[in-house]
Amino acid sequence: MQSDAQQHAALATYARFWCLHQLAPFADQAFALAGAMDHRMIDESCQTGPGACLRAHFDYDWLVRLPLALACLLFPGRRLLLLAHLVNVVGWADRMPAVWDYMCWCALMEAPFVLAAATSSSMAETARKFLPAMRAQLVVLYFSAAFWKLTSSWYDGHYSCSTVLMSELLSGLEPLFPPLATLSGLMLHAAPALVAGIEFAVPALLLLQPRHGVLLALVFHQTINLMPATYAGGFSIAMCARQIIFLPAAAAGASATLRRGVGFAPRAVGATALVAVTTGVMVAIHGSLDAHGGIFLALALFYFLSIAAPAGGGGGGASGAYGHLRLEEQPHAVAKMATFVALVAVPPAALPSATLPCCGLGVALLCLWAPRFPLRFALAHATDLTGAAAAAAAAYGFLGPVLGLQMMASSTMYGNVKNYGGSNHLLVPTGLLQTALAEQSSAAAAPAWLSDAFGGGLVRIDATNSSVLLSLAVGGAEMTDKLPLRARELLSSANASGRYFEFYAARNYYERSYDHDKTALHAAAAAAGATDSSDPAYVVPAYELRRSLALARRRGEPFSLEYTPLPPGLGTPTQWRAHAGEKVSLDEAADGLVSCVVGRAREACGAAELALLPPPPWLLTRVLLPYPIPLLDGAGDGIHCTT
Repeated sequence: MQSDAQQHAALATYARFWCLHQLAPFADQAFALAGAMDHRMIDESCQTGPGACLRAHFDYDWLVRLPLALACLLFPGRRLLLLAHLVNVVGWADRMPAVWDYMCWCALMEAPFVLAAATSSSMAETARKFLPAMRAQLVVLYFSAAFWKLTSSWYDGHYSCSTVLMSELLSGLEPLFPPLATLSGLMLHAAPALVAGIEFAVPALLLLQPRHGVLLALVFHQTINLMPATYAGGFSIAMCARQIIFLPAAAAGASATLRRGVGFAPRAVGATALVAVTTGVMVAIHGSLDAHGGIFLALALFYFLSIAAPAGGGGGGASGAYGHLRLEEQPHAVAKMATFVALVAVPPAALPSATLPCCGLGVALLCLWAPRFPLRFALAHATDLTGAAAAAAAAYGFLGPVLGLQMMASSTMYGNVKNYGGSNHLLVPTGLLQTALAEQSSAAAAPAWLSDAFGGGLVRIDATNSSVLLSLAVGGAEMTDKLPLRARELLSSANASGRYFEFYAARNYYERSYDHDKTALHAAAAAAGATDSSDPAYVVPAYELRRSLALARRRGEPFSLEYTPLPPGLGTPTQWRAHAGEKVSLDEAADGLVSCVVGRAREACGAAELALLPPPPWLLTRVLLPYPIPLLDGAGDGIHCTT
């Protein structure tokens, strides 16, 4: 049990690490450092309508968030931290849904801090309420990200994001470590199970043996930092800054931890050398070191020093990762983690039909091995902040994609998830609301607000010359040619399609080419200039067409559009591509509708025609941002990798 002074100190250390994460995008912009594709937005972009975001009227990023982060870094007090976290949550909500998935994770963990600080009278009381809640949340969120890798397309190397990302990582490392090239083929073929296994291993080890879980999490996030193009440093630094909650002894005595770690010279030298080499590799791959990567490496050194010193060293074992303040650890934790990972991550690759029973067994074993059985945990925390926070994380992490309430900004990142038109997940359905309301009879029987939000089925976008729709579609979002040449060679050798789309980035950087161009993607110019009306066809829910048309009309330029409504019975890209239904042709002038006709007879569109409906419900547009599904020649029925 930590004393009030230790709880205060632990929360202050968390706060300072949190502040460093907040300062990273400001430092990158202030010093013109290029890097992370997923940095937190600090400009006035807004996708929900002209002036609809508070940020368009008041610069709360530079005028409020930045001063608060600096003040909290120097003077981490309860009231100041409460205000800083509250402003962060408000800023996140203001920009929804055009935020990165990890920003939703951060908001979910910052909201409990606001509640804990608002209902406490001291830093120590806040820490006792907040830190256990955040630990539970982060474990749940990591599990949710791993869970959404259990899709048929993820485990198909032809489509999988794992092969794309592995090829990218290898293309950066091979020139620096030439012998690695002999293993590249093996690593590409093993990538789906290997990467999914690591993603399941991180939360499992954080649960069973937190100090080693922190090490594994750092390794995982550092591999993300080494990606030449898909450098998601925002996610990495966000999670790195929060790993301190799993080392309460190190957090309670940060200065003592550093002294103790440095005091064990051989291990301190080893930890420092490891970080130094990693820094050199990052600079060699990216050509420079941005604030996100630099802060990550500095915090990683602190963590390594915390864990490197053996138990019982200087400071009486009260600092670092050991002593009486460390979190509970389970015996044979690494072996148990490995067993769990083997049961949940390997069967989808080796024997897909065994995925359900093997995953069930793996989860059952993990529940038995956990510090507290989930049911006992739920009963113990049914009425406190920890229980509510864990439930909120689970609802966000698992239910949103299943129901169809959230696609982008959910925990499905890089999972090759088929969000609508049938599920490709090996265990659960997706897009239930869209599927249920695709039939006109079902939509008619449902409440009007529900069918308006999720009805209409799916549509195939056949052709358009709208600069807005093209920038968000297949050609405007493809970054296959922007992958390193060696990565494309590796993908070709592994019989992978290598097609890589940035549908998520195209939406988050919509009308922010000046910001996008500063990232590792360097694809803004090509995306902004995409006006080729021969862009491949793609499928979206009716909701997304209405949302995109609202963006196009807001720009006030003339455009034309052809689309085909798809029957609910069709559920694969091959079927969608082959369907020969009646097309709807829309021509709009800058000041409004010119014509809308249906089919070869060119009958006038009715008032209920999809293209003539108003934008979708405002509240839903703050949550739901669907991924398009491109219909490519000879591409089969898999879901290609997208970011």
